[in-house]
Amino acid sequence: MYTEQTPPRILIIDDEPNVRLVLARALQHEGYRIDTASGGQEAIRLLSTAVPPYDLLLLDLKMEPVDGLEVLRRARQQDPDLSIIILTAHSSLESAVEALRLGAFDYLFKPVKPETVRRRVKDGLVARQQAVKKRRLLEQVEALRQTLDTLTGTTLPAVPPDSAPRFVRSGGLIIDRLHRQVTFQGQLLELTTAEFDLLLHLVLAAPRPVPPLELAQTALGYTCTEQEARDLVKWHIHHLRRKIEPDPARPSCIKTVRHRGYLWAGGD
Repeated sequence: MYTEQTPPRILIIDDEPNVRLVLARALQHEGYRIDTASGGQEAIRLLSTAVPPYDLLLLDLKMEPVDGLEVLRRARQQDPDLSIIILTAHSSLESAVEALRLGAFDYLFKPVKPETVRRRVKDGLVARQQAVKKRRLLEQVEALRQTLDTLTGTTLPAVPPDSAPRFVRSGGLIIDRLHRQVTFQGQLLELTTAEFDLLLHLVLAAPRPVPPLELAQTALGYTCTEQEARDLVKWHIHHLRRKIEPDPARPSCIKTVRHRGYLWAGGD
């Protein structure tokens, strides 16, 4: 972990020289110590020998013969608090989701703007500091809990984990709640705020049809009559279908169920 006397160490891992150069230039004026690796094997070697250890990785997923996911697994084994930002393409979001499941901090779509890189790197370094502090506090709490159990002969209940997942998946659809992004069949959808909220509500409710009034009130936050809700939701569903349906005139993903509402069927 870095201090004011030891600036953060960052390792950029990408098999494209131009990408490594652009990322290094985007970060070089921030006071970081930056190293680069041209592939997974070199990255694993640097991770095992770096003193002090790295605080953050910028990691490409598509590399051979050692890919980004293998580097991520090895890095997390060495340092569970290491911040790792994945570099990916829209079409490989499935792999990026797997990387997040394995403990990556975030993902960025290529090509990425320098200001976005700087912002997310800063956020990732803050997250690392917080993770280290949290781990130390939890170790202290656990030691105290064990001492209390020994003295009283009772066991304190564990704190339940967060219940809302970041990603919602249904067939070829992936919804990222944090970034409010949606990909369908590998393509990034450009959705409005209302369209995103409607789609998320429909997917979470599936296979139950959702009445327009529920969609208007719960998903969109409107207070309205049933007729107003039907008109409002119908308009948004029309535009949403144009962005997600192969044939909007014959919807197969967002279906209308007579007298009951709208049904997400795109996960079939």
